[in-house]
Amino acid sequence: MYDFEKIARFLPFLRDAFGPDTEILLCDTERILYAVNPITDRVKPGNKLGDMERSFLEEGTYKTMDSVVNYRALLPSRERLRASTMFLKNEDGSLAGFLTINVRVEGLLQVRNTIDALINGTGQPSSAPGTANAQPELLNRYEGVNVMVGDIIHAVIDENLSRFGVPAERLTSAERQKIVQELDQRGVFLVKGSIAEVAKRLGCSEVTIYRYLQ
Repeated sequence: MYDFEKIARFLPFLRDAFGPDTEILLCDTERILYAVNPITDRVKPGNKLGDMERSFLEEGTYKTMDSVVNYRALLPSRERLRASTMFLKNEDGSLAGFLTINVRVEGLLQVRNTIDALINGTGQPSSAPGTANAQPELLNRYEGVNVMVGDIIHAVIDENLSRFGVPAERLTSAERQKIVQELDQRGVFLVKGSIAEVAKRLGCSEVTIYRYLQ
């Protein structure tokens, strides 16, 4: 029997080390056993495993890895987290449970956006003497980028669906991950809204796309 009580003794230390914006969960293979600094009301001892832990269990990730660190997670409120999960194993290698650390990064992302705005500027572009205002041209250029990315998404997914010979809803996890990897290599996910579009086309959740990106 795995000694979860022994691991639980370290949770106050991890809480103090990582700070108040960090959620720490100790789980067995079915439910949450301990929750320190829970981020949402859904996270309580006795509640069922979260989506990420359940996916690690179902896909057997623990069989080839001891942990998955710094992956991107998404709350129902769409708040983004940086997450890491350690697989707690029995002596025979079977999975006993999970130790997951979720760090809130939404505030840091807002700071990054502010810094980007300070570096790149946020003012309206001024017109050159004797020319019309340049703003519509710039808007069209950015719209063109979004259209191009949309075309890439559709082209890559359609090409792979043709190669695999199945509709999107029948793709395996490995096949979906291959498609996401190819889209990521083309820089698709640098464009706002691309994750939602890809998830819709592949018939899976946005959380799944974040996990594939990791």
